[in-house]
Amino acid sequence: MHFDLAHAVVTVAALIVTNLALKSAGVINEENKHQWNWKIVLAYFVVVFLINLVWPI
Repeated sequence: MHFDLAHAVVTVAALIVTNLALKSAGVINEENKHQWNWKIVLAYFVVVFLINLVWPI
């Protein structure tokens, strides 16, 4: 159980860092903040995929 919790915490932290990186790169801004963007979905998918590839549950 504690490995699942650690995995979830690492995943959330990685997604927060990804979100901050996308904001600083200009992909997420105030104009398109609430619009569907495939670049953001792809970035989140890649991050979660890599974490699960390195650290499978």
